[in-house]
Amino acid sequence: MPQPPTHQQNHPLTPSPQWDPLLINALVQIGLQLITYDYAGIGHSTGTVKPTIAGFASDVSLFLSALLPTLPNNTTSVDILGFSIGGYVAQQLTLTSPSLVRKLILAGTGPSGSLGHHQRPMPEVQSAIMTPSPDPESTTDAFFPSFFPAAIRNVTGDAWLPRILSSRTGVAGQNGEPPSQFFTTGPALTPLIKAYLSWDADPTPYSLLQTIQNDVLVTCGDNDLIVPTANSVELARQIPRAKLMMYPAAGHGHLFQYAGFYAKQVGEFVRGEMPDAPFFAGGVGGV
Repeated sequence: MPQPPTHQQNHPLTPSPQWDPLLINALVQIGLQLITYDYAGIGHSTGTVKPTIAGFASDVSLFLSALLPTLPNNTTSVDILGFSIGGYVAQQLTLTSPSLVRKLILAGTGPSGSLGHHQRPMPEVQSAIMTPSPDPESTTDAFFPSFFPAAIRNVTGDAWLPRILSSRTGVAGQNGEPPSQFFTTGPALTPLIKAYLSWDADPTPYSLLQTIQNDVLVTCGDNDLIVPTANSVELARQIPRAKLMMYPAAGHGHLFQYAGFYAKQVGEFVRGEMPDAPFFAGGVGGV
């Protein structure tokens, strides 16, 4: 059976053209067919930004339900790559529309709820990401912390932002294309923050994670300042068929920092080539 396409759900703070081209190219080179997507009211999409993660997921469900019948090979589901808040949307979509989802890759994301299992980012990090006037240096530092070794920060972090901002040079603002936008600002930011905060306070999606029967790959950096690494670990712990991959000397931007290797692991996962961890049922030898 042909492998389904991979639907990419970015964090809605940035439109789909702001996916790092280094990662996009690496995923295409391993043979993945990608579907990029802008949430309602962001980037290419008209409409208004929803104030809940459930609203975002409902829009994705409607989009996929309309798109899939037009694709070849009787495609009925997709693999999902959900990054950051896009990972929240991916979880909700899988809970409410499981037939649309085959496999899940959840990158730099965590579960919902405030029941003691959930760590929050430091206030200064959260402010840097959710501010109406984002500062490029503070944002880069949140994705690729300055306390990482200089070789990592200088090679990966400092190159990341210019790379994504220059990827649409000559295209942005022309022939119906939206202008370049660093982060979502203006009126759209208010409902987006409401969606983030309501997910953060809602224990229900967390309580339903163990009902997810899809194969899931959870990835994170070993020191994520935006979605604390412990949240990704907890997410993987709660989903029965989840694998966890933690990248060293990396943070929220681990999938861009290790783009080539990351794409290779995603390819192995969606093709069913990634080995499972050994199973131990608690038996005692010699008894």
